[in-house]
Amino acid sequence: MENNIVFFPKLKDRIINLGKKALEEKNFSKALMLCNQLKEMNEQNSQTELAAVACLLEGNRTKEARERCEELVFGPFESDEAIEVYISILFQLKEYEELQKSIKKLLTQKRIDENQMDKFQAMLSLSKKVISEREGIKGEILDLHIVLENSEPIEKQLELINELRVIDCNLVLDQIHEILKSSKANPLIQSFILFILQEQSIEKDFELNKVNQRMVWNTSVSVNEHKTFVDAILKKLSDVLESEDPSAFEIAKAHFQHFMTIYFPFIPIPAEVNTWAACFYCIVQQYFDRMIDEDEIKDLFNVEHFPVKSAIALVKRFEEEGYFNIKG
Repeated sequence: MENNIVFFPKLKDRIINLGKKALEEKNFSKALMLCNQLKEMNEQNSQTELAAVACLLEGNRTKEARERCEELVFGPFESDEAIEVYISILFQLKEYEELQKSIKKLLTQKRIDENQMDKFQAMLSLSKKVISEREGIKGEILDLHIVLENSEPIEKQLELINELRVIDCNLVLDQIHEILKSSKANPLIQSFILFILQEQSIEKDFELNKVNQRMVWNTSVSVNEHKTFVDAILKKLSDVLESEDPSAFEIAKAHFQHFMTIYFPFIPIPAEVNTWAACFYCIVQQYFDRMIDEDEIKDLFNVEHFPVKSAIALVKRFEEEGYFNIKG
């Protein structure tokens, strides 16, 4: 019965065109749905499958992207175009044994371009080194006590947290759980841990307690609200400041982005775009020792002075507590 299904004429072309449009509009979930539809119709090609892999990566579905990309590289299509993407995914997932095996197989098949040979040989060498080091430290557990207690300067804590990038976070999950739910922990350090969990696609639920807000967080949680808030404030700052004073805009932008890294994945309360845009506008004016006129702030941002003053006070407190004093 299934063999007798007849699809509408030019349906494949229609789906491909819709998929291209969805990609252009960055509607990755729709583009993925259309790629899947082509696959169900057995009308996929290497390009549509590579597009599906890209959509999965955009959706933070790294493990699914890995499986689909592996099929694309070593399956019927034998797509050489997807090789670099596949190797990068394995590297991101820290699947060094599989990365080593895949590179060796591709070298045997003579499918690695000469221009990329040095890069892949370097990755092969690095994977061997990491595998060797893993065998050497197997059973050792990273002690994150100073992070939990926030008992050392932030630079020292960052050095320790960076070690998480070269080990499997599953080895220290209990400690990570404790840090993320601790009111003592540095919120910036907590953010960096969340980023590492995302990089490693650790699919666990974590109780998160920071900046007086709580939630249950995992790597699949949408951060659209956070991103939308950041984009809206940067746009407002750009509208008000960028053409008038590009240097001041870049300083305000960098300071605000760092502030929002501290808050990740939350947004500050009250979540008023104009209030926070005005806050960082005032901070950068103070940086240049410029007078700030309350009426001017009200005209530019349509806000009252008190909430802006409160927002500035919070940023200043974060500065005093050392959250902005990161070197390098």
